[in-house]
Amino acid sequence: MTAGEFPGGKRFAFTVFDDTDDSTVANSAPVYRLLAEHGIFTTKSVWVLPSRGGSAGQCLLDPDYREWICSLASEGFEIGLHNVGDGGFTRQEILDGLELFNESLGHYPRVHANHISNPDCLYWWDRRFEWPFSLLYRAAYRARHGRRPALGGHDPSSPHFWGDAAKRHISYVRNLTFNDIDTLAADPRMPYSVGSKSTYSNLWFSSSDGQRVEEFIDLLSPHNLARLEERGGACVVYTHFASGFVGDTGEVDRRVAERIAALGQRPGWFVPVTVLLDHLVATHGADDPGYAYRLALDLRWGLDRVRKRIRYGR
Repeated sequence: MTAGEFPGGKRFAFTVFDDTDDSTVANSAPVYRLLAEHGIFTTKSVWVLPSRGGSAGQCLLDPDYREWICSLASEGFEIGLHNVGDGGFTRQEILDGLELFNESLGHYPRVHANHISNPDCLYWWDRRFEWPFSLLYRAAYRARHGRRPALGGHDPSSPHFWGDAAKRHISYVRNLTFNDIDTLAADPRMPYSVGSKSTYSNLWFSSSDGQRVEEFIDLLSPHNLARLEERGGACVVYTHFASGFVGDTGEVDRRVAERIAALGQRPGWFVPVTVLLDHLVATHGADDPGYAYRLALDLRWGLDRVRKRIRYGR
């Protein structure tokens, strides 16, 4: 995609999918106030039900959190899903959680990202990759955990199955994450369908790695922002705003504030994830790009994960 192909003649597109792990009003709301001040509207994922796993954070059953989430939606932020909660939930609990989401926000979620440890994740673990990369991942998982990955929410034999509901309601599911700020350069065909996963999912998209505050700050460096604008690219940052973006005093990290202010001064199209992905579908379609393309993405993902571990130790 080149400059001028975004609405309003904007030179590039930028958005964020904020993973809700550990998110509370206190540790996340200041970031959203800052984004709104600069006209940058993004996507905040939520849990509907209280955590049963190792992650903390609030959910839509918490009145103050639900009120804040609804206010974000009224401002123009998108609310997405990160499974209905952290941990194991039965099919009925998941379906009930989707209804609670709908009752709270007036619609079902259109965008979803799997929570890494949940047994109801859709086409996750080794199933997110192509053969033979999937075999390597499965072997590494078994060596580390001493068992095979869970069946997943796409498997009708699983007690956590919700793939039929995901197919009805979820337009986009996040898969791979890359180090490049220009997500579209890393994955120019996104979003797209995957034939082998089409029974219980619709379209898949990639993201750029801003997982924690240090990665986010580095990703939005002046050099990277200039390069994104020059390319006329599109960036979908995957991050956790609850991971160190706000200090104990309730102030946004100074470096984050500077990066967001600098971003807001550039001629970008700042819209939620689903708005951007809908635009890309309208621009170039959403057909399955094929096995060779998807395998090449897997290999690039693997190399990027090695580079990230060397740089950040995680």
